[in-house]
Formats: sequence, C-alpha cells, structure tokens
Amino acid sequence: MEQWYVLKTVPGREQKAAELVQRAVTPGLFKECRVLRKVKVFRSGGALRFLEDVLFPGYIFVRTACPGALEKELKRSGDFPQFPSVTPVEPADLAFLKHVCGRDLNQPMGVTRLTLDGDSRIVRADGVLNGYLNRIIKLNLHKRFALAQVELFGRIQPVLFGVTLEQDGRFCPVRTVRAG
Repeated sequence: MEQWYVLKTVPGREQKAAELVQRAVTPGLFKECRVLRKVKVFRSGGALRFLEDVLFPGYIFVRTACPGALEKELKRSGDFPQFPSVTPVEPADLAFLKHVCGRDLNQPMGVTRLTLDGDSRIVRADGVLNGYLNRIIKLNLHKRFALAQVELFGRIQPVLFGVTLEQDGRFCPVRTVRAG
C-alpha cells in the first residue's frame, strides 16, 4: 500500500534531492516526490509581495509502496545529500500536511486573510491558520506572519503562516516569486 514518507536532506538542497530521487530511483518504485512549499508575505515599497518558499527546510516527501527498496537504491546511488533514511509520515501529520498543502501535497501552503477588531485581535481568519488560532505564539502584523505551535513529526514545533489583513484590499498577489 502506498504511503507518504519523509527523507532528510541538506536545508537549501531540497529541490536537488527531489531531482535525484526522480533520476536515480527505478521508475515505478515511487509514485510522487515533493518539496512542500508555502507562500510568505512581505511588504516592499508599500505593496504586498508573495514569495513561494520551502515549508520544511531539509526535508522531502515521497509516496511509495516500497520504502525499503527506495532507501536501498538511494544508499546505492551515493549522491543523496544526507543519509537517506525513509521515515513514514504519521496519520495525524499527514492530515495536517493535506490540510495546508492539498490532498496530493502539491499546493503551496496558502496565506490567511485576517479580520481584526479595534484592539488588533483576530475576529475572523479565512485560510489555513483558522484551525490554529488558539495556538498562535507570535503575531507580527507589520511583517504579515503568525507563528503557531503545531504538533507535528512527534513534537510541538512552530510553523510560520503568512497572513494578509482585511484592509490590504482584495487578495491579489502583486508578484509571486519562487525562492530556492
């Protein structure tokens, strides 16, 4: 049965690792290989900009029914930029990943539009952050991000969510660029 697995690699080399999997592994041994992405928001010259970046630096995700054979081929290639241990993604973690990156993990984690009250408290959140409002540990409205504690990969860890505000106008990226 096919399942998602995570492979550790060198941060900043995720795309190269994914390309190596696609090039060095026997076709049919894996179904999909993904570098999960997110949309980050920043302001430049008074305008909001949207940058697509790696969601989990140092990790790639592979869907396969043959994790042992995949690991063996990666070790044999000798080119994988980290020890290629193939670790299953737990069901709760996969539920989070599908929630933020789509059913096939092929969409970047989107931006959440916030509506605030007069005291800058969140009244409404339209987007992936909505389910994690009670876990926000830092909200930076100027830089347009929220940091929330999420139970993921066997531990509680901070996850950065991009946000826009209702007063930013209609959600329309000025320009989306891809980093990494």
